[in-house]
Amino acid sequence: MKIIRSEYAGFCFGVRRAVELLYRELDRGEKRIFTLGHLIHNDDFNREIAERGVKVIGEDELELVPKEDSVVFIRAHGAPMAVYRRLESRGIPYVDATCPYVKKIHNIVGKEERYFLIIGDAEHPEVKGIVGQVGAYPCTVCADDGELSEFIRGCDKNRGYGMLAQTTLDVSLWERCRSLAKDALPDIIIYDTICSATEQRQKDAARIAKQADVMLVIGGTDSSNTKKLAGVSQRYCPTYKILNALDLDKIAKFHPDSIVGLTAGASTPDRIIEEVINKMEETKNTEEMSFEELLNQSFKTLTSGEEVTGVITGIMPNEIHVDLGIKQTGILPVSEISDAEAADLQANFKVGDQVTVLVQKFNDAEGIVNLSKKRVDSKLGWKKVEEAYNEGAVITAKVVNAVKGGILVSYEGQNVFIPGSLTGLPKSAELSECVGNEVSFKIIELDAAKHRAVGSVRVVLREEKKAQVAKFWEEIEEGKEYTGTVKSLTSYGAFVDLGGVDGMIHITELSWKRLKHPNEVVNVGDTVTTFVKAVNKETKKISLGYKTEETNPWTILERDYNEGDVVKVKVVNFAPFGAFAEVVPGADGLIHISQIADRRIAKPEEVLEIGQEVEAQIIGLDFENKKISLSIRALLEDKEEVSEAAEEDAE
Repeated sequence: MKIIRSEYAGFCFGVRRAVELLYRELDRGEKRIFTLGHLIHNDDFNREIAERGVKVIGEDELELVPKEDSVVFIRAHGAPMAVYRRLESRGIPYVDATCPYVKKIHNIVGKEERYFLIIGDAEHPEVKGIVGQVGAYPCTVCADDGELSEFIRGCDKNRGYGMLAQTTLDVSLWERCRSLAKDALPDIIIYDTICSATEQRQKDAARIAKQADVMLVIGGTDSSNTKKLAGVSQRYCPTYKILNALDLDKIAKFHPDSIVGLTAGASTPDRIIEEVINKMEETKNTEEMSFEELLNQSFKTLTSGEEVTGVITGIMPNEIHVDLGIKQTGILPVSEISDAEAADLQANFKVGDQVTVLVQKFNDAEGIVNLSKKRVDSKLGWKKVEEAYNEGAVITAKVVNAVKGGILVSYEGQNVFIPGSLTGLPKSAELSECVGNEVSFKIIELDAAKHRAVGSVRVVLREEKKAQVAKFWEEIEEGKEYTGTVKSLTSYGAFVDLGGVDGMIHITELSWKRLKHPNEVVNVGDTVTTFVKAVNKETKKISLGYKTEETNPWTILERDYNEGDVVKVKVVNFAPFGAFAEVVPGADGLIHISQIADRRIAKPEEVLEIGQEVEAQIIGLDFENKKISLSIRALLEDKEEVSEAAEEDAE
């Protein structure tokens, strides 16, 4: 009997993340743990955590959860928005273990203003959670292309629709729905939301089922993706869906020459998969095997392209010898080790260490098998890239090269291409100057078939700016001071960038004196310190102040000037009854026509000119009505009196 195991069998990223979060909390042992429904759909796992004290509750039991020393886990399938609100309103701590793929769907349906068509099982907790995350617009769940076709026949085809799938949907069913919707609804936006791991798992199940005589699919009774795997496999060979190794007794014995394919749902622990395989190995009929056959069976059989872990038995200058548990000696040449490790084999490897390698080529004549560690590392590195993409993680890595159209960044030994337009740099920037620098980016596009990843620095910068703006609006309040940069000028004021958010200083707030244009006080590019006069968070409008009480001319006058003081003033305007002169910026005084000269004049222009600076005496300060009275004549009379007194003294 030959067993072909799918490399995609078992926990997917989202399930593994949820399980690890729960185990972490269990290991702390500080709180009572509740899960909102079963964390994952696997009976054995659920029994195990129940034995460790984890209690499963429904949405209607949230009020029974003690607020102190408790924590609620939102399962990998996600939950409706109402659940989050109830937890937060009651102050119950919770851990959101929602799969990142499902979380992306929540973000789509919660923000996009469209009528959503959700292809999936309406009774599945993931779909219920998605429906509960939809915003103000309605949505409809269709189980298959038949229900979708029925909906389309009666719908308003000119409406704005969006369509997405349950993450574990059968890929072939999704393709039929896509084709149907594209043809019937011209303005529909279709979101590809099937988990990449689900798609890979189904494709690999089909590949194995085509080779196998019988197929085993391991998974929980309620696991949607396990049912889909069984359905895919059933198209090509007889298929049995089992819970664990105990279920093997319920199905017919396999013929010794059978090829048995094996895969497992995303919620199936590796331990259960190994137990099934071990039990199948134990039941092989060995009664009629010869001693030689039994001896040969004691050696593992490996094939080219297979990953295996062996033990290092020797380290030579240019190669490492590895025991793989087979007849042949494994040879790991220095060229198939990463550059960093190959630099000093003795320092980086020790006899007795375990090493995971890829079987490349058998040489039976020499009794050796050629191995590669580089290719294993590359595969692991690519998995890290996939995880970063699925999580939407921000990565910091070094730029290793500037190429046509962008830059290459090395992450986990994998090159990620960042187009020039997504580097966050100006078009005129020289990309070669980035080489050697570290950049923070997100992987926004992945092509597993071509081993190609595309990143974006700009999306990180945009998210940082968005977070900065959100924080700004949380903290802003009237009276708060900000330092910003003048962004633009208009005839009615100056717009100031306060750090991603603009505020406006009205022209009347720039100075205490009347201005014709804001450029009399500030210019584009100036750094200014302002304060918030008024803010409207709904309309996102901020009114800024610039002039302060300390610069109020009437404050200055009251503090520094008195009646009788002689001051230098500048003539700024004429009127039939006198001249106006600036005493301090923003405060003008009146020199009445009778106070301009020591003789009678018909109009101020006979003696004064606009812009002329003259000395005058303050003969009146009315702070209540903001009026200043000035006199040039008083100073002229004083001079005459002084002159006459001098003449009398001379006589």
